[in-house]
Amino acid sequence: MKSCVVIPTLDARDMLAEALESLERQTVAIDVVVVDNASTDGTGEMVAERFPRVKIVTTDRNLGFGKAVNRGVAAAPAETDVIVLVNNDVVCEPEFVERMLAPFDEEQVGMVAGVLLQGSAPALVDSAGIEVDSTLRAYGALWNFPAEAVSAAPTPFGPCGGAAAYRLAAFREIGGFDPAFFAYWEDVDLALRFRLAGWECGFAPSARALHRNGQTLGAGSPAARALDAFGRGFVLARYRVGRRSPITRASVALVDWPALLVHLVARGELVPLRARARGIRAGRSRGALRPPTELATVSLHEAVARQWRFLGLRLSGQAPRHFEKTEGTANLR
Repeated sequence: MKSCVVIPTLDARDMLAEALESLERQTVAIDVVVVDNASTDGTGEMVAERFPRVKIVTTDRNLGFGKAVNRGVAAAPAETDVIVLVNNDVVCEPEFVERMLAPFDEEQVGMVAGVLLQGSAPALVDSAGIEVDSTLRAYGALWNFPAEAVSAAPTPFGPCGGAAAYRLAAFREIGGFDPAFFAYWEDVDLALRFRLAGWECGFAPSARALHRNGQTLGAGSPAARALDAFGRGFVLARYRVGRRSPITRASVALVDWPALLVHLVARGELVPLRARARGIRAGRSRGALRPPTELATVSLHEAVARQWRFLGLRLSGQAPRHFEKTEGTANLR
């Protein structure tokens, strides 16, 4: 099975070099496409000099994550069967790609989730794919769990875009990443569309990579919160989640509004609320899709509990902060 790894990047020359070095050590032959989102730090020159086998796609501006990936996919070799996505702040174990490809032996598998470990705490999971609740709120599967827990974990709803693989024919048929997204939630939307098209998600628990989360934008930064709010609004609107019943609308409020109110009251931030409204308008502009809530992997009770637990960690300063930044734009998660 022929695979092509696509990496979008922005002004992260040294980190990207580490990611590419880890891909050179893979146990299977791969093609690699780097999409340079108008970097100004010599990324293109570094790749050309140190990694001559890597194909570089250069953009004239920062397209964000999903649109950059779509460009990279378009540049993949014609014989490619599977597209593998990793972030520029990821270092892959040598067997990463080989193990990501294995679940595609099952014909019904259209996408595969790998495992990201926290760069600041490698014994802990950053993401083992995506879970969703009945409101289509998304969660990083096994976030902050010990890495040992992965071996007994169930298959997630879909892959996190930082460690994902997609059957290329299906990716193209579904339309790839929606260009409405700049960053965050584009992988959730794509997983939803894969599921609605009848594809299943595979899981590669032994495909692991170290993820230095938040290096481009800053985990938990105001810009990241705005992008998250936009994506959530888009998914709620496009999949017409709130139209199902008053109970569903109440469930959305229970899951979403505690954090939004903290932004508004404690931080005085209106940006997430405005971004959510923009996302709702953008989602409504797309053709309506059915919310596949029957595939939810997180109960409403657990969803509410998770939101309050994470909010408590944030307020107490105990949540992993990774590499905080307060300005800038992102092309990575």
